[in-house]
Amino acid sequence: MGNKASKSVSIVVAALILLVIVFMLRGSLRGPERVVLPQEVTNEGVNSGTDDGENDVINRVDIRPSTVQDAIAVLRRPQQYQRTVVIERYYSGGSCIDTLEVFVDNGWTRADLVKDGAEKRHMISNGEVSYIWYGNSKSYYTGAAALSADEEQYIPTYEDILHMDVQRIALADYRMLDTKNCIYVETAPDSAGYVERYWVCVSDGLLVAAEKACGEDIVYRMAGMNADTETVMEDAFVLPDGTQLHTLHVKS
Repeated sequence: MGNKASKSVSIVVAALILLVIVFMLRGSLRGPERVVLPQEVTNEGVNSGTDDGENDVINRVDIRPSTVQDAIAVLRRPQQYQRTVVIERYYSGGSCIDTLEVFVDNGWTRADLVKDGAEKRHMISNGEVSYIWYGNSKSYYTGAAALSADEEQYIPTYEDILHMDVQRIALADYRMLDTKNCIYVETAPDSAGYVERYWVCVSDGLLVAAEKACGEDIVYRMAGMNADTETVMEDAFVLPDGTQLHTLHVKS
């Protein structure tokens, strides 16, 4: 009887150990969780979803310095939009404000820039060639310019954040800015004491605000909060002599 009871106990223990091993193996074989971002919150506090549905498909992950670059990398920005971007620069003894009207459509960018009330500068680029003219002039000049849409807008680029040494990122989380649900990134002070801050909108993936500060002093600030993804100026990519460089993509 004793031997039989001992054998029974041994069988039960062996079965339990086998079950534990199976569950451990199942857990270790599960793939890594994908990144998901929160839906934009409306003024009524109800989740409204994203503007185009693209950024909803990512599984949720907590945003922190070690994960924020992966989260931003999977955001999808609209192929077509227009918005106003205001850039402020502060320096010893003064400041300046630049205002840009920006139009983007499938790789083409137009930026109409006014610097502190000076004559308006117009620029159209496809990322390889840029066309520039001033005011109401009918003449323009061209030149090779391998610039991104962000660079043509005089704003920090996605690459600035994505290629940043993760050790530089001091803080990262979700934050509301105005009515926008954003991914927030803040760097540690560099050797000169400057800190950079970025707000990337979750719903459309666009950088909507950024600033650079030294202590309590702001030296650079940009804001482009509201992007219209439904309409873009019809003649946005027409040169002053009437040459049409790019046909606007019409949404169905």
